[in-house]
Amino acid sequence: MEPMELNGGRFYARKLTSDNRIDDVPALSLILADAAQFIADATTAWHEDTEYTWAICEQTSVELLALARLDPKQRTLEVVPAGDPATQLPNDPVLAPKTIGDAVAEGRDTITRWAQGYLEISLTD
Repeated sequence: MEPMELNGGRFYARKLTSDNRIDDVPALSLILADAAQFIADATTAWHEDTEYTWAICEQTSVELLALARLDPKQRTLEVVPAGDPATQLPNDPVLAPKTIGDAVAEGRDTITRWAQGYLEISLTD
């Protein structure tokens, strides 16, 4: 399967990227030892349907706030913050304040709904 973007309202999930426009390596390096290799492997895993991964981002930014990993065979979803979950996000003052922890929770909800609706699986965690 090709990587899919998922819109969850205030937060969205997009494919992991490292190019001249978007580079997830710095944020992923807070979570993983070899972030660049992980991004390369993530594309292969999507195509082989062994693991689906996303960068969880706030709607007005491409910055990775959390990493989501869904294992369709084990029916598990792990969402890991890239930084302190209590960190408040900079945003337009007309929008309600949000944190990295909100990105984790709302990203998890969006991906869980996608797994149930698109993949027709219920997650175990």
